[in-house]
Amino acid sequence: MVSIFGRCWRFDQRSNPAASRFDKVKRMRKISVDKSNPRAHNYSRNNNEHELGKRERVLAGKYYSETKAGRSVKMTIKEIAELAGVHRATVDKVLHNREGVSTDVRQRIQQIIKEVGYTPNPAGRVLQQQGKVYRIAAVLVEVDALEFIKQGIAQGVEKQAGFNIEVEYHVTTFQDAEGQSAILNRMIDQGIDGIILSPINSGRVRAAINRAVDAGIPVVTANSDIDGTKRMCYVGMDGKRASRVAGRLMGQFLGGSGEVAIISSAVDAENNNYYVSIREQGFSSFIAQNYPGIHVVECIESFEDPQITYQKTAEVLRQHPNLRGIYLTCGGAREVGRALKESGRWKDIKVLSYEEYPFILQLMREDVIDCTLASELQRQGELPIQVMMDDLVFDRQPERDEMFTEIKVLVKESLF
Repeated sequence: MVSIFGRCWRFDQRSNPAASRFDKVKRMRKISVDKSNPRAHNYSRNNNEHELGKRERVLAGKYYSETKAGRSVKMTIKEIAELAGVHRATVDKVLHNREGVSTDVRQRIQQIIKEVGYTPNPAGRVLQQQGKVYRIAAVLVEVDALEFIKQGIAQGVEKQAGFNIEVEYHVTTFQDAEGQSAILNRMIDQGIDGIILSPINSGRVRAAINRAVDAGIPVVTANSDIDGTKRMCYVGMDGKRASRVAGRLMGQFLGGSGEVAIISSAVDAENNNYYVSIREQGFSSFIAQNYPGIHVVECIESFEDPQITYQKTAEVLRQHPNLRGIYLTCGGAREVGRALKESGRWKDIKVLSYEEYPFILQLMREDVIDCTLASELQRQGELPIQVMMDDLVFDRQPERDEMFTEIKVLVKESLF
C-alpha cells in the first residue's frame, strides 16, 4: 500500500506490473506535502485497484503516471512545486543547492523529491516536446537598439534546433505604457507561452507582468528592466556599473573640472526606461562624489525623439559656451553629432555614448564621439530565447535574476 494524505492505495502486482517498482523502494510510502495547499488536495480517487494501471495520473500528475504497459513518467518541477505549495523557482533553487529558501521549505521539498524519486531527464523531455509550437511574444520599444534585439532573437531561435518556435513581434513608441500594457494583457488572454519584454517603467506594465507570471507565463526582460515585478530575469547591460565607468571616463577626459550636459530619454521615473534612469542617476552621483570640479549644468529630456534631441542639443550648445562634455545615456547620437558639427565645437567637447551602432562608430572615426560603452545588443535578444526554452522545456530556472552582458569600452583606436 501507499499512504497518501491518510488514504491507502493497494497495488496489486498481478494487475499492475508497475507495482514492482514500489516493492524496490518500500511497499509503504508516504508523500510529505503541505496539507494547507488546496492544489495538493485536488485529485481524483479511484477505489478500484484493478483500474489503477489505467489512470493517467495519481494526484492529478503529482506522483507517477502509470501506463498500461507498466512504464512510468516522472513528475515535473512544476508538479513538485504544486505539492509543496511553492513556486517552481523555489524547487529549482533546492535542486541546484542555491540560497534563498528557508530551512523548513527546503526540507519539505527535498523530502518530496526523495519520495517520488525525481531525476531530471532532458533527453526524454525534448522528445516529449517535439512537435509542440512555442509561441513567444517579443514586446519591444521603438529605439535605436530595436533591430539589433530582433536580430539576436532570430539567432536565439535558430540555435534552438528541434523546437518549433514562433515569435510574435509587438513594438510600441517610447513612453506608451498604456499601449504596452494592452499588448501584454492581450498576449496573456491568448495563452502565449512566453514573453520577452523591453519594459516601459510604469505601474500598469508592472501589473501586466505580474498577471502574466501568475498565469504561468514566464517573462524575461531584455535591454531594459523594471523593478517591483515577478519577471523571471533580466538580460542586458549592468546599468549601475556602466554609469560608474562613464563617470570615471568623463572625469579623466576633462581632467577633473568643467561643465557637462546629460542627454537622457526622460528624467522622470514614470514611463521611462528604467536602466536609462540608472545611467543618468549613477553618473551624476559618481561625478559629484569623485570629481567635485565637474558640474552637470543641464539634463535634457529627449524622449527618444530625433527632432527633440537635435533641437535641445543645439540649444544647450548656445546657452553654455563653456560646455566641455556631453553624456548621452540613450539614443540620438546622430542628432547630437549633427548639432555639434553645425556649432563647430565638436573638437572641443568630449562626448560619451552607449552602444556600437554603425553611425556611432562613424562619428567616433570623425572624432565627434570620443568613447562609447557597448553591451552586446544581439546577445540581449539571443539569451532570453535560451532562458525561455530552458524554462518551458526543462523547468530550468536561470541561476541569477540579472544576467548582465559584457561592457566594452570603445575608443577610436579600437575600431577597425
